[in-house]
Parts: sequence; C-alpha cells; structure tokens
Amino acid sequence: MNTDAIAISLDLINRHYQEPNRNRYESRYFWEELYTLIAASGFSAIEMPYEPVWQFGGRSGVPFNRYCVNTKYESAAKYRAVLSASGIGRVTGISFDPNLFMRNDNLNFYFGATGHFANEALAHAADMGADYLAISPSPYYGRIAQYHPDLEAQKEAFTQRTIELLEGLAAKAEALGVTLVLRNEYWSLFGGDRLFPLLDALPDSVKLDVDTANLFVAGVSATHFIEAQIGRIGCVHLTDTNFVDTQHVWKTPNPEFPDHHATQIFRDPGTGSVDLPHIAALLDRLNYQGPVICSARQTRDPFRALLRTRALLNQLQK
Repeated sequence: MNTDAIAISLDLINRHYQEPNRNRYESRYFWEELYTLIAASGFSAIEMPYEPVWQFGGRSGVPFNRYCVNTKYESAAKYRAVLSASGIGRVTGISFDPNLFMRNDNLNFYFGATGHFANEALAHAADMGADYLAISPSPYYGRIAQYHPDLEAQKEAFTQRTIELLEGLAAKAEALGVTLVLRNEYWSLFGGDRLFPLLDALPDSVKLDVDTANLFVAGVSATHFIEAQIGRIGCVHLTDTNFVDTQHVWKTPNPEFPDHHATQIFRDPGTGSVDLPHIAALLDRLNYQGPVICSARQTRDPFRALLRTRALLNQLQK
C-alpha cells in the first residue's frame, strides 16, 4: 500500500470535548497552523467533514462548509492555495452527516434540510477537487426513533424518501465528476447488511464507504465484507475500536458514547483491536486503487493522534 497517498480526516478535531477551548478551534489561525502540522506528520491529503452548523451563527473560522471558506478566503481556489502552501496537496473527499436535521417529528423538515445541505456539500466537493462525497444515508437509528416511535412501521416510507434523495444527489455527483459513496455505519437505519438493499436501489455510480471500526463494532468480518464488495467500494476509512455491540447500542440515541460503558466507540488508528495491517494487505491483494483515509474522530489529543497514525502507516509500509 502506498501510504504516501493516504489522507487524514479532519474529523480528528472536535469542538465538543477537546481542549483547550472552543474559541481557539473556531479561529482561522488554529487551522492554518494545523495544516502545517499535518504535512509535518507526513500527510499531503485530507478529508473534510461538511458541517452546516457553522453557517447558522458563531465564528466562521472552521473551514467545514462553503460559507466559511468563502468568508475567510473569498473562494475555494484561494483556500486550496493556502492548503497547498502549507503542504496539503489535495482534498481527497468531503463527508456529510445529516444527524443535525433529525431534531423534530417533521420528516419534511429533515429531508428538505438534508437535501439542501447535501447538495451544498456536493458542490463544495467539486469546488475542492475532491474525489468523493461520503454521505451517511440516515441519522442514528435511535435519534430517529426518539422523534418517530413508530419508526419500524414507517421504515419503508423513510427508505423510499431516502432513495429519492440519494438518486438526485447521484445524478448531480456524476455531472460534477464526484463519486457519491454511502457510509457504512453500525448505528444507521441502513447499518451493516441493511445497507445493501438501499445500495442496490441506486445507480451503479453510487459506491460504498468501508469503515473498518464500524464493521468491527457490528461483529462483521472485514475480510469477508471487503472481498464480497470490492467492486462497489468507493473509499476505505481505516478506523479503530475495541468495542463490539452485543447489547443493541446501535438503537440508542447516542451510540458513539454507549450508556453503561466507560468507553467511546472509536480509538486512534493503531490503538484498538481492528487488524488494520491485515486489512491493508487485503486491499493490496485485491488491487484496490481507490481513496484510503485514516480517521481518529474521537481522539482527545489530535496532535498525538497524528503521530500515532503516522506510526501505524510506517508499520504498514514495512
């Protein structure tokens, strides 16, 4: 595996629980220093989450949507020039999570807001020269069930509206030269094997995002999953964990932080129980040539996570 081509996801920065303070993380200077540190850690490519929340107020220093990028840098082209000058040669992909919009019992609001901002994220991916937009096909199952206790009875209708939303995004993605990929998340309405009927209903241009920690949590063999789906994989996230869901945590409102467990789901790459060297070797054996991204989305210390991830990639290179 060519580890020089592997991207690092900027989801390693999270304002909710990392120190030192939110004001620092919302400032332009923080990010511009971070890019140089990412490059110094041996990464020349990044993945960026698309977070509409920064468009609704607060400071615009977090470069996670078109509004913030244009506010701070005037255009995507000028922002990409700043990245390049810092040693970041490309934005491999953009990720989008619709959890923010599952906040009441109005599904018209959810699908309307998700559709609007997913289209924004897709256009942003094209502006940034990204290979893909990785979209979560649903919010947390438990979050939906909070507002829609009859979810099981409404599942077919919810699925059909999701298909219609994704079909529209797929057509736009194809026109823009961006690949639409579906994130395989254990907590989703379409988690695990439940994703395949949704994927089968969509155009062949829509691909699969393989997240190794999510497979581990769901008790799914990454080897069998990747071998069976290699022709449909659009990107691979090398993520790590020690957690296996044996108590239907995926159906709870906050499955990333399980109740009654002194743990978070994700670990820094190389510090959990996922056999990432084996998965990397498998991808090589299957001649996978698509994007590979390392993600440390729940790290407490992003700078240590950068070095831990680089140490893992050095091991893979050997």
